[in-house]
Amino acid sequence: MNTKSLLLAAVVAAVGAVSGSAQVTSQNIVGYVRLSLAKGNNLIGNQLNNGNNAIGTVLNVPDGTAVYKFTGGKYVANSYVDGAWDAPAMTLPPGDGFFINVPAATTITLIGEVSLNNSKALAAGFNLLSVPVPLAGGLTDAAAGGLTAAEGDVVYQWTGTGFSAKEFVDGEWSPSAPTVKVGEGFFLKGSARTYARNFSVN
Repeated sequence: MNTKSLLLAAVVAAVGAVSGSAQVTSQNIVGYVRLSLAKGNNLIGNQLNNGNNAIGTVLNVPDGTAVYKFTGGKYVANSYVDGAWDAPAMTLPPGDGFFINVPAATTITLIGEVSLNNSKALAAGFNLLSVPVPLAGGLTDAAAGGLTAAEGDVVYQWTGTGFSAKEFVDGEWSPSAPTVKVGEGFFLKGSARTYARNFSVN
């Protein structure tokens, strides 16, 4: 899985004066993430809000694609066959990671708005995540992933054939701190807590 390009456009619209001097301002940050997928399994994540975030709204994929979402400690499969998803009500909100299996190498584009406020409840044990905003860098860096590490955390990242693991022990990562790409999904094994990652254009 290779991130080809990312475009973010900050759109600020001022809507007419209200009662003389007052003004109403709305702010939207819209863009896209383009991902190159290898044939077979890829571990990616949605980082843009697209309305109801139903799978058919988030993903535009070739026939024969399958998505595997990790829920309640197990995978839930959803196949795209003859132009339709088996479970069209499945959602892929920002911050969710998921496996996607494609029949041939392809490029997909995820389009939507950057969510300014993101909070995800993490279960004890394994969670399949992505950073909920399209930023690359250190997973626990405030300017990138924004995850607060806890003692005993293990991050598992997909290599294309298996997982590489990095563990937080005695206040530091071993063998090194995890870094993530735009659009990358990853497993976090750790304690129950809340993962909050907000975003501001200021």
